[in-house]
Amino acid sequence: MLKYPIAIIPGDGVGPELTDQAIKLFHTLEEFTNLRSAAPNVHFDLHILKACGASIDECGDPIPKEVLDEALECQAVLFGNIGAKKYQNLPREKKPEQALMKMRQGLQVCTNLRPVRLLPELKAFSPLKESIIKDGFDILMVRDVSSGMLAGKHIVGTGESGREASDLEYYNESIIAKTASYAFRRAKHRKNKVTSLDKANVLASSALWRQKVIELSANYPGVILENRYVDTASMDVIREPGVFDVILASNAYGDIIADELTQLSGTPCLFGSAELAPDGRGIYTPNQLHNPNEALIGQGTVCPVCIFSAVAMLLRYSLNEAELARRVDKACQILLERRYATEELHLPGDTILSTDAFGDQLCAVLLEMAAD
Repeated sequence: MLKYPIAIIPGDGVGPELTDQAIKLFHTLEEFTNLRSAAPNVHFDLHILKACGASIDECGDPIPKEVLDEALECQAVLFGNIGAKKYQNLPREKKPEQALMKMRQGLQVCTNLRPVRLLPELKAFSPLKESIIKDGFDILMVRDVSSGMLAGKHIVGTGESGREASDLEYYNESIIAKTASYAFRRAKHRKNKVTSLDKANVLASSALWRQKVIELSANYPGVILENRYVDTASMDVIREPGVFDVILASNAYGDIIADELTQLSGTPCLFGSAELAPDGRGIYTPNQLHNPNEALIGQGTVCPVCIFSAVAMLLRYSLNEAELARRVDKACQILLERRYATEELHLPGDTILSTDAFGDQLCAVLLEMAAD
């Protein structure tokens, strides 16, 4: 039997409601594999850990050392949600987000994957005109998360003009190569096109980024490389999103563009996110990891597709269970095609379910698939 240790951190806000559905899904996947095999062959060893706001409330630490150590022994970490208004005025090192920062450092993750698709049955949610989205779009954002100004040195002080601050946008060839190579590899499984974003016309770090990406592209002769300035690309993805396939970017640029893309779909609550380490371990989250809508908490109205998508990515990238990942994605697609929805995201004529009932329906569809 294959045994997969997985850390689950429910976190704040709607996080516990989402991870409850993920736990249900993992148990159903065990049942699914049992039904399709003569003997049980998969077990998900789930470690439910307390971090983020719940840990701050209990001990003042967003992620105690013993919790971090236990998570780092697992093959993957799944977060539900991070942050709440009540923690906004805490010192930076005490905020819930530090749980994610320390997890990134501990796992040494380097590359973030954020897929965004415009689903045909959900076109009505997109803010773009029908003439732009008539053919839909399917984009994979590949972003460095190990360096750049978001992960670099943050310096504050006082100078001749009063208070001052700086954030170091540092890159080297090795850092760039890790994420750029991943983008090229993923492109070979898609449409063989990578669009790399930078500001090479004004920034030294971007000039190095472009140079290294061009050099690496020689190792992938079947993949088309397109270099664009991030400011013009941010307009182009609105004007013509369908021409993009894999978008490669540094930490800060990728963070911004990925959020723009999910809003263009109109359905940011349907997607997952993966942060991958070179050894295959990873951190998996809903795309809306910092869901600000606290009115949803405890109402049973949040859409769980985002956590299901995160679980599918976890299966695919950290556990090498591509077939199980495909089944989870397919089950989500079936429910959307059947017009099942929650109050968080629905159209007229949809069947409105609670978060828990939606999770039950997904698990039922998965078990139906076991007979395929």
